[in-house]
Formats: sequence, structure tokens, C-alpha cells
Amino acid sequence: MTRLTLIALALALLASPAGAQGFNMSSNNEAQIQVYADDGIEWINDANRVVARGNAKAIRGGVTVVADTLTAYYRQGPGGNEIWRLDADGAVKITSATETATGTKATYDLDKAIFVLRGTPAKLVTPTDTVTAKDTLEYWEKDRLAVARGDAVATNNEKTIKSDTLSARFKEGAKGSLELNRADAYGHVVLITPREQVTGDRGDYNVESGIATVAGSVKITREGNELNGGYAHVNLNTGISKLFGSAPGDKGGNKRASGTFTPEKNAPEKNSTEKRGALFQGAGPHKDGGR
Repeated sequence: MTRLTLIALALALLASPAGAQGFNMSSNNEAQIQVYADDGIEWINDANRVVARGNAKAIRGGVTVVADTLTAYYRQGPGGNEIWRLDADGAVKITSATETATGTKATYDLDKAIFVLRGTPAKLVTPTDTVTAKDTLEYWEKDRLAVARGDAVATNNEKTIKSDTLSARFKEGAKGSLELNRADAYGHVVLITPREQVTGDRGDYNVESGIATVAGSVKITREGNELNGGYAHVNLNTGISKLFGSAPGDKGGNKRASGTFTPEKNAPEKNSTEKRGALFQGAGPHKDGGR
């Protein structure tokens, strides 16, 4: 394995401080980067870039970027040369002590503290959550925010949210790892739990409260029963779903929620009715804000 010691000594990564948890390659403005490669490292001085090939690896602080090829772009800074961008190509893996992000290509903007992954799919994995995307997966270090585009999926324990575009906000967990705090979904939203499936045009999920809201052509299905409306308030902790004809503030609030219920086989009608009442709570035009 070839090690370019000159890079480790001369090219300091200068960036604004950020949080210490999760991915934090841009957080320590005094640390330097170490670059390794099996097939050599090329310094292209006129173009202000360094190219590492063959199981290339860049390490800074607690974050490591591995790829088939790494290209580091640098410039003259107050303290000497500083790297401001890393491009990774082929079998990309970005790791911290508790998180992993993978894809086929990545761009890491150290000035903005953002990396963008591409893959089939691109994936971000924390100890409790997984976020994937077919097109791009962005991670904003300072905001602890992941934005997934194209067949986006976020999973948290036994709960899954799918949509065209999804933003996932994280908080610092008990051991400093990233934990999903809130997810917002846009376009062809599907919320899946072990008990039910909710679809709509847009939605959000608050992990701490366990409450999800879904709006726009909403459909809730559970155990062969189906509800349709304009806005749903789903408590994933209690299992109670409330459906309304329209979302709060919707001027077209004259719509009505509707449902289709399938009787249980070989069960008395009374018991079947009681169970259906516990599964869903339906309503007409929305009045109470849903929270």
C-alpha cells in the first residue's frame, strides 16, 4: 500500500466547526487528511488536485472515505494548502464510529459540510435507522439532515416511509450516534407498519411522539379494511388512525371520509363491529387540527 506522507503533512482541511457526532469530516479545522492508495497517488500541481487510485482511502478525525478512486481538490489558504472538495468514484463508503454511507459516486464539499452520494441505491445507515435513494442522497453535517431523492425510503425499527423525495432530520443519540427525529415525505407517500399501510401525496413522521400525518388522496388499509379521505392523523404508538375529509385550512373542506370494512369470517357481528371501531376513527371535514 502506498502512503503519500506529503499530503498528510501539507494539506490541512480547513472548515467551519460542526458537531462532533455522526459524519464530521468538516468539523475539526486543525486536523489534517491522510491519503492512502494501493495503485499510487498522483499530484497534479497545475490543476490543484491529487488523485489516489486503487482502494483509495482518505482519513480525517473519526471519518473515513474509501473508494476505487479519490480526487482531492486543494487551494492556497491562510495556513498553506487546504483541501476543499473530495470526489469519490467506485465502491464508495463513508464511515464514522457509528454510521455508514455507501454508493457508487460521491462528492464531499468540505466548505459547505455536505456530501452527495449516488448509487443503486445510495444508502445511509445509523444504529437505529436506514435511508436509501435511487438518484441522490445528500447529508448536511451541520443540520444533521439527509435528503433522499428518487424512490426514497426511510426505515425506523418496524416502520417504513417511502416517497419520491424524503428529508430525514437526525438528533444526537445517547452514545453520540445519529438517531432519526423527524421525516418529511413528498410525492407518492407510503407509510408502512406491521399493522397498516397509509398512502397519500405528502406526509411527515415525528419519531418521539410516534405521530404521522399524511395528506392528499389518503388511503388507510388494515386487516382487509380500507378508509379514504384527504388527511390522516396516525398514532403509531397507540395504533389509532384518524381520517378526515380534508386537511386543516383546506378551503375545499366539504369532502367526506369514507370506509369499506370487511366482516371477519366465523365471528359474531357484534365482535367484528367492536374491533372495527377500535381500528379506525373516521370524521368529516377536519376541525381539531389533528394533533
